[in-house]
Amino acid sequence: MSSVLNTPMFQTLLKRVEYDNARAAVISENLANLNTPNYCVMDLAPMSVRGKGRVALAITHGEHRRNASIGDAFQRIHDIESTRPDGHVSLNEQMVKLQETYAESTLMLNSFKKFVNFHKIILEGSA
Repeated sequence: MSSVLNTPMFQTLLKRVEYDNARAAVISENLANLNTPNYCVMDLAPMSVRGKGRVALAITHGEHRRNASIGDAFQRIHDIESTRPDGHVSLNEQMVKLQETYAESTLMLNSFKKFVNFHKIILEGSA
């Protein structure tokens, strides 16, 4: 079964689930700083863009929440589209992004299940 875990399909699914979890953490930070003046709204670069390690969140106000660790695999980007002119975070936009991330994560977890079940069937059939 260890060879199944090393397949490109499994590794891609695993990386996508990690990305979705990291994006949910970044969106949660945005929501935690909902009313913080001049907060820089953050997001993650799409998975096709590979970062070269952890990008630190700029703390521009004493009340900003410190960034959670998202690992070294993903790159934080300044979310210009979600930054309101008054410097506050748009609750609606962040909730939509969180819902999108949840739906994507659910899809990936279901794909994981199907992938594992498929390999179980193959292994049971060959025994």
